[in-house]
Amino acid sequence: MPRLFFYVAIAFVTSFAAVSWAARGFPMHWSGPVSVSSLQPTIASTFGDTSAMDDERKRRESAAQKDTNPSLDKIRHEVLQATTGFEMSPCNSAMKKNLIEALTAYTRAWQTRLDCPVKMFCTDEKLKAAATAFSTPLDKRIKEALFQAFMQPGIVKTDFPASVQFDVLQFAGPGLWAGPTLMAGAGPSVCGSQTGATARDVR
Repeated sequence: MPRLFFYVAIAFVTSFAAVSWAARGFPMHWSGPVSVSSLQPTIASTFGDTSAMDDERKRRESAAQKDTNPSLDKIRHEVLQATTGFEMSPCNSAMKKNLIEALTAYTRAWQTRLDCPVKMFCTDEKLKAAATAFSTPLDKRIKEALFQAFMQPGIVKTDFPASVQFDVLQFAGPGLWAGPTLMAGAGPSVCGSQTGATARDVR
C-alpha cells in the first residue's frame, strides 16, 4: 500500500511538470559554447637573468658618483701622482714625503666618510657606504698603483701618523712593512739609511 502511494505521487509530480513545460511553450535552455583558453605559465623563469645584478651594480656606481666631490677628487689625484713619483724614485726623500702625506690625507678622507671612531662597533650600513664611496674607477687605479709602489722598500708603516697606521694598510697592500727593523731583516735596503727618515716629517 505505501508503495502504491509513492508511485501515485511520482506520477502526479511528473504530470505537473510536463503540463507546466507545455504551458511555457516547451522552452529549451542552452548555455552556448564553453570557451576554454590556453593555460598560461604562472612562474617566471629567472635562470640566467642578470638584471638584478646589473641593477645593483648601477646603484653602486650611481651612489659612488653622488658621493664624489671636488675636494676628494683633488686628494685622489694627489695620491695617484705621488704614488707614480715614488715608484719612479723610491730613494728620493721628497717623493717619499709626498706619498706619505698624500696617502695620509686619502686615508683620513676615508675615515671621515666612514664616521666610525671605533671600527668594531661600526654598522654595516656605514661600512657599505664608505666602500661604495671609495670604489670609483679612480680609486681602483689608486689601489693598484699603491700595491705596486709598496712592493719596493723605502716607506714603512711607522712612517705614517698613528691615527692612520691601521687603516692605511687596506690601501697600501701587503708590501708595506711594519717597521725599518723588519725590512732590514729581509735584506739590505735599496735606499740604505734613508728608510724611515720621513717619519719625523709628517708628525
